[in-house]
Order: sequence, then structure tokens, then C-alpha cells
Amino acid sequence: MPRVLFVVTADVEAGRAAAAKGGPRRDYLALATGLQADLLDRPAAMSHWLGRLVNRSFGIATAQAVLAFLRRGHYDAILTDGEHIGIPLALLLKLVGARMPHVTIGHRITAGKKRVFFKWLRVQSHISRMALHSQRQYDVAVDELGLSPDKLALIPYQADTAFWQPQPDVAEERLVSSAGLEFRDYPTLVQAVDGLDVRVVIGAASHWSKRRSTADDTQTPSNVEVDKFDYFALRQLYARSAVVVVPLEDVDFQAGVTTILEAMAMAKPVIVTHTEGQTDVVEDRRAFTRGPHPRRRPAGLMRRVAETVGVNIEPNGFYVLPGDPEGLRRGIEYFLAQPEERARMGAAGRRMVEQLASLDHYVKRLCDLVDQSIGEPAPGAVRTSRATAPSRI
Repeated sequence: MPRVLFVVTADVEAGRAAAAKGGPRRDYLALATGLQADLLDRPAAMSHWLGRLVNRSFGIATAQAVLAFLRRGHYDAILTDGEHIGIPLALLLKLVGARMPHVTIGHRITAGKKRVFFKWLRVQSHISRMALHSQRQYDVAVDELGLSPDKLALIPYQADTAFWQPQPDVAEERLVSSAGLEFRDYPTLVQAVDGLDVRVVIGAASHWSKRRSTADDTQTPSNVEVDKFDYFALRQLYARSAVVVVPLEDVDFQAGVTTILEAMAMAKPVIVTHTEGQTDVVEDRRAFTRGPHPRRRPAGLMRRVAETVGVNIEPNGFYVLPGDPEGLRRGIEYFLAQPEERARMGAAGRRMVEQLASLDHYVKRLCDLVDQSIGEPAPGAVRTSRATAPSRI
């Protein structure tokens, strides 16, 4: 079995304890099991004197990258769970000319300060494979950052369908819910439901994002509540909801994907902002997202994966334009008035996640990616052949 070091942005023991209490399985724990990998988490980095020293000047992600770099001789490959760790590790490998299979997960590689490392420092020379969850991120990576398609794999994100599943004993209410912090546009949601005969609950919290909630700066009408929920309470909130809304700022990556997939796994229809980066998950029956400035909906990643494996996916929600409270209100009113359509689309979303985007699918795809990197010449070595198309796993 290849020896793999997995560098994660998490507290592994805390994740194990939460999972042991019946919460959703953590993707990094499932991946570590699938790869039989050793884990290097944040507490482990901070327990090392060098980790603490690097953290003071450059941050914890760089500290983890430095420690992974120093341990590379004990492993056949390194997997990093985000480009914030993968970039500094690749730079270190490049500086010494180390030939090391290195796979990283790319969440938002297009951020301004990250572009420099790809466009000018060319750290991709020491990244064997990068897993991306967004077609937009893939396009920018190739067209603007100069990454070769053979280094990229488009891999759908995941939800733990064993935890996030319908709750037959929970009665559905006239309730709209939303959750998360990352680039959420809660002011538009509040404007959309102001005066509407519906209760709205916003779970403005995240287990990893440090962003301030936009709900904190919004005066909410009497039918809107803002609160924080643990995983179990959030599952109950989804179960009671008629529809789940994910309002987003117009960013170029898959902000909101966790909430979207959780809601779909709970068999709830979703209404999601059609941003530059969020076009890959929701199956909207309309080719265009309507409004003052309509947007054409491209063939999403999930649909292409479905076609590859022979799965038929059905409409499971709606897109609305960014900053369009009128369009969002119309979508909410439609679902509230159509219980049969809610049930049909919700069931379609559940099937899609079960068939294409479960945690087990995600683990298998990433494990395969790591195995591929080990079986090839490591970055920095001379390659004998190159693929010409992206891997769409």
C-alpha cells in the first residue's frame, strides 16, 4: 500500500469525537481511511516548535506545508486539502527540485494573491493533480493561469447521505431556510421575503468559514429569524423546511455547495443564485436564468458526470440572478404553492446526490486521483506523454 501523508485544515480528534456522537462523517477522515494515510492537522502543526515558529510569521497553512515538506521522504505521495496549503508546499518542492507526487484540492485558486503563484512562480510544476469542484475554476485555471488540462480533475463535491437524509417523522412547515456564511447574500433574501406569508430561518454559521455574516448587517422583518445551529439542529431545520434557499454574491467558485448538497440529500428543492462559479450542481429545467440581464445556464458538471456514468438526472431546483429579490420571491412563492412539485424536485435532488455526489463517491474519486499521481513520473521529472483533455471523474 502506498504511503500517503494527508494535510488537513481541521482538528482531527475533534472531528472524530463529533462523528462518534452520530454527526456527519468528515470527508478528511473518510479519505484518510480510504488512503490509509497519516494525517497532519492543525493541532499537530502547532505542537511542533517549527510549526509554531512558521505560524507566527506566515500562518498555520504555511506551517503545515513546511512540516509536510520536511516529512516527504517518508511518503510516496502528499495530499493537501486546499490550495492554501498546496501552494506553499509546491513552492518548497520547486525550490529544492524535489520530485514528489503531490495532489491538492482547489477551492478558489483564482483569488488575486493566489494567481501570482501560478502565473509568475509557476508552482503548478510541482503539483501532480488538482481536484476542482467548479467548471468556472477549471476554465480560469487553463485560460488565465496557464495550468495544463492534464493536471486538473473536475470532481463533484459531496454530502454524507447517511446523515443528511429525509426525516419521515418531522412534519414539513411553511418554512424557508438558508444556512452558511461563505459569500452569502442574505440582504437579498430578506428583501425577497419581506411581507411574505412564510417563516424564514437563516442559520448564519459555518464550521470553517471566518467570514462575517451578512445577516448581521441587515434589519430583519418579523418573519425572519437568524440563529446558529449544530449539525443535528440544522438537519431538523432542513427537514421542517418547504424549500431551502442559498443566496450568493456573484463569485467565481462554488460558494454554497455544502448547503446545496445537504439540502438536496434531505430531499428538499433548492433555489440558488446563478453566480459565475455556482452553475454545476442545480438542475434547472430552464436554459436561461430569467431577469433583467438573463444568464444562460451552461451544462453543469453534475450533468456531464451523469452522462458519463449513464445516470439520468431530473430538475431539482431553480436558479435566480444575483441580487434579484423579485426573482427569488417568485421562486419561493412557486414552491410554497406547489407541494407536489416540491416533493418531486426534492426527491430528484436526493437521487442525484445518492447516485453522483455522496461522500463515498467523493472518497473513491480522490483516492483514484492520488493513485494516478503515484503511478506517473512525479512533478519535476520528464514526462513521456501528456493528456489533452481534463479528467472528469
